[in-house]
Amino acid sequence: MSPSLGSSLGPSLGSAEPAVTPTDYKVTFGFAVPSGVVSVPHPFTPPPLRTLVGVYVGDHPEGAPAYQRMSFYFRGGYPSYKVSYVPRVVADGSGATIPLPGNAFLQVVFTDAEASVTASPPSTIGYTNLKGYAPAGNFEGHVTYGLGLQTKPNSDQVLLLRLGELTKSDGAGGTYYVVFVDIQTA
Repeated sequence: MSPSLGSSLGPSLGSAEPAVTPTDYKVTFGFAVPSGVVSVPHPFTPPPLRTLVGVYVGDHPEGAPAYQRMSFYFRGGYPSYKVSYVPRVVADGSGATIPLPGNAFLQVVFTDAEASVTASPPSTIGYTNLKGYAPAGNFEGHVTYGLGLQTKPNSDQVLLLRLGELTKSDGAGGTYYVVFVDIQTA
């Protein structure tokens, strides 16, 4: 990876997820269907805010159980975050519905954070269950994303989720703080 000139964010992330062995891996919500909003708090620290710099996806059919992952890469530490199933994802501020593929939707909200994303996949992913995603807000310390999931057609089924955190070296002496959302493959 080469450094981005003039950037305080460190090396450029590029289009492929950094292939660095993660450290400090921990699960913050085990595979289950959340009955409401799952909140994972982290202590607030004064600015600068945590900066979202990259979004990645991966399909893990070898997992036990198999899953599909959306990873959010931050600089400066872990933000607090909330994840929940919602009937639709709406844009922060305007309240407009964010169009997403699929028939089930997750909303992911990071607090004490801002977004300056330099790497991300196309918004339509097309995996078996994780179909797509979209940003839904980046305002006043809140960064929101929506995930479009596919369950059985014409069902009210929801998929099991796992949330967690890990750190990765950026290859230049810095650290990525990664928050991941795993969707169990149905």
